[in-house]
Amino acid sequence: MFIFTGSLSYNKQIQSPQGRLYMIKTGSFLLVVFLSLIVALPCTGSEEIPASRLVPGISRELARFRKKQYQDIHYELFFSLPETRTEPVTGQVTIRLKTAEKTPVIVDFRPDNQILSCQANGHILPVKTIHEHLVIPMEYIQEGDNCISLSFIPSDQSLNRREDFMYTLLVPDRARTLFPCFDQPDLKALYTLSLEIPVNWQAIANSPVMSTDETVPDQRKLICFRQTEPLSTYLFSFVAGEFQQERYQREGREIAIYHRETDLQKIAQCPEIASEVLDALEWLEEYTRIPYPFAKYDLIILPGFQYGGMEHTGATLYNDRRMFLHESPTLNEQLSRSALITHETSHMWFGDYVTMEWFDDVWTKEVFANYFASLIVEPLYPEVDHRLNFILDYIPAAYAEDRTAGSNPVKQELDNLKDAGLVYGNIIYNKSPVVMEMLVQTIGADAFRRGIQEYLQRYAYGNADWDGLVRILEQYTPVDLSRWSHMWIYEKGMPELKIKKEKNQLLISQQDPWGRGIVWPQKLSYMLYTDQGEKEINIDVQQAETIIPLPDAYAGKLKGILPNTDGRGYGFFFLNREDAEASMYELQTTEDQVLKGSILINLYENLLHGSIPPDWFTEQLITYLSKETNTLLYTAGLGYISNCVRLYPGQYTALEIRLWELICTHPVSQHRLLTFRSCMHMVQTEESIEKLYTLWENENAPEGCVLSENDFITLSYLLSIYLPEKSDMIIQTQKGRITNPDRQKEYAFISPAVSPCKTRRDSVFNALLLAENRRIEPWAATALAYLNHRTWQKEAIPYIRPALEKSEEVQRTGDIFFPTAWIRSLLSGHQSAEAYLEIEHFFRDHPDFPWMLSNKIRQQADFLYRTNKILHGQQEKRVRPF
Repeated sequence: MFIFTGSLSYNKQIQSPQGRLYMIKTGSFLLVVFLSLIVALPCTGSEEIPASRLVPGISRELARFRKKQYQDIHYELFFSLPETRTEPVTGQVTIRLKTAEKTPVIVDFRPDNQILSCQANGHILPVKTIHEHLVIPMEYIQEGDNCISLSFIPSDQSLNRREDFMYTLLVPDRARTLFPCFDQPDLKALYTLSLEIPVNWQAIANSPVMSTDETVPDQRKLICFRQTEPLSTYLFSFVAGEFQQERYQREGREIAIYHRETDLQKIAQCPEIASEVLDALEWLEEYTRIPYPFAKYDLIILPGFQYGGMEHTGATLYNDRRMFLHESPTLNEQLSRSALITHETSHMWFGDYVTMEWFDDVWTKEVFANYFASLIVEPLYPEVDHRLNFILDYIPAAYAEDRTAGSNPVKQELDNLKDAGLVYGNIIYNKSPVVMEMLVQTIGADAFRRGIQEYLQRYAYGNADWDGLVRILEQYTPVDLSRWSHMWIYEKGMPELKIKKEKNQLLISQQDPWGRGIVWPQKLSYMLYTDQGEKEINIDVQQAETIIPLPDAYAGKLKGILPNTDGRGYGFFFLNREDAEASMYELQTTEDQVLKGSILINLYENLLHGSIPPDWFTEQLITYLSKETNTLLYTAGLGYISNCVRLYPGQYTALEIRLWELICTHPVSQHRLLTFRSCMHMVQTEESIEKLYTLWENENAPEGCVLSENDFITLSYLLSIYLPEKSDMIIQTQKGRITNPDRQKEYAFISPAVSPCKTRRDSVFNALLLAENRRIEPWAATALAYLNHRTWQKEAIPYIRPALEKSEEVQRTGDIFFPTAWIRSLLSGHQSAEAYLEIEHFFRDHPDFPWMLSNKIRQQADFLYRTNKILHGQQEKRVRPF
């Protein structure tokens, strides 16, 4: 046994792997290395959790036990970060906490064999983990103050190590892969961090730098950070590596942007990015009446970052593709970046300052971030119809999951945090803002704001749940919010709504597609078309059937009814033939942009449900697009045409000429670019492929378009698929055009997936089945999507079953959005009955497959299911020619 004893005073000695000692003002520490012995958790009281009930992950039972017993937690952390990925990161932590009584302390740490030493209140303990937990027996714990010190080697899973930088990403339950901790959101703690890093690196963390020691030998330095405010473990973060830094000030507030970009045009966007961050901070301070609640706000823009952004206090992470736009960005790209910035900034109050108690309520922080982002962005784009933008941003994406067999409620059941990543999806990000808008309309904007301010004040630096917010809001309205909440938050799916004339009245019926007989209360708007003209009516739907009398002037023959004309309703609105024709006519004649957006959504949903024919849909829609000047509407309509081609593959050939006409002649140049980007993924004829090749070869663009580097990179991937005989030349040429080192590495990773050689593609797929080759998740997902491209989907059928078999491991080793991205990339190019049967047989052979992960598969397989029914005669014969 080797024992090193440091100072038992407030000054703590820590030792790096190189043997250097540092004195950090944290507390006592004892380093011990010895053989692990078995530790059994005694079970002497009803408040204890027996070792036999400890399970992998963090169970709700364990979380409740620790919340009751542990208080005033403080983590004192030290990490030594090597310059190369081949050397291990090492760490030390001292955990200080108070216990309500003499009780065992159960610490989470997932790399089971990587705790090197353990000390509790001066006692040297053997190390033994039980299902990812280190148990400190009750005999070593005292009522009141306790101190536990450990040395360890963290898992690489959450370190995201590259050649010359790394960053931590711990949401939702990955802090326990980085350091021993209590990895549940309602045990907020203070953090004091020290990092030893290469001398040429920078380091950014949640709190400001307190001191830097550059006198360390071997080209190393020590950076110590100030203590943080109370944070949940998933919000702890640090970034280290080679970065450029830009600093910006406004009225005494300073923020920093760290990045690795080399393109001067992109770097020049940093002042605009900083300005939008500062605008958002000011807006939120004014709305909430609470000053920014943390010591600093810095942001780091990372290549290949898994998400759009992540709201770590003081060190918010962003994806470089989302933040750095090319020289002629589309309106949607600009709006998307602004929404992302304001979303992450809103999290400082909603998620960081007040945090959900458990990840079943993670949607509460996301809904506030999205809802307030929509409000903050409005003054930045005065030319945009923001009501329309709200509808098109959220409703189609929400329907994309809510209409599927994998639909789930906004608030889902969650027994163990190991499954918390599967809670995330379009329902919490996109349906919940629509529902939140309904809530604001129901109680009024002023009452909502007062309730939100009280909510933030009551739970400051603490935790809250949805029901607690509902109780606060009910003080400001006579409405029964509990009933409303039950339907919209706790029930899955959406209503199917039909309206028809019976004698001199209208009958609105609402049906639950899941057969539960429930009713979603909402207010709906309809436009009536008769021989006497048009009339808009509003109906409060509270029951399965609602009957209202028709005004005398509209009691004649109805020529059609347009549902949900203000776009505020949520559900599937059935259109009969007359309704569909009236909708398409109105789409091409009205000046009401919101009405157009609602019509587009309704027509597309009816296309998916088989109630209108695809040839009529695409013909009418492309005629409409040729005259549409609103970019938001144009983008939506173009996306629906693309999806129609996926659903009905035979429809595209006739459209190809029309799409090229739009690329060459549309009066709005941005719309030409959008059409080109959509068209290059759908082309089938030799003529069109040759046009794309000529554009790529000469690095040209269609007249009026400005193509970005990413456009040419994407073109090279597609052309390698379309023109297999030229594949090697295309890839080598494009590789030589890329100058940014990070993008060169990305291209080298993805390009083998577009090889015409099946053996090579098979080797890429087999490599992706290994977790270490999926570390950079956006690259891995892109490669998998190209492996399953529609062009060689038959050859890719053998990938489906192994990739689905790997989905549990993908969830366990990947971050929160990766299981969905993995399954989407796997299935999006498939249309065949064989692919459909692969999924059906997978579920048949796995009857007990985890239900949350099953939902993800069913959500992403929805298009394949629908296509299979259409192509192979399994769909009901509801489509009839117009």
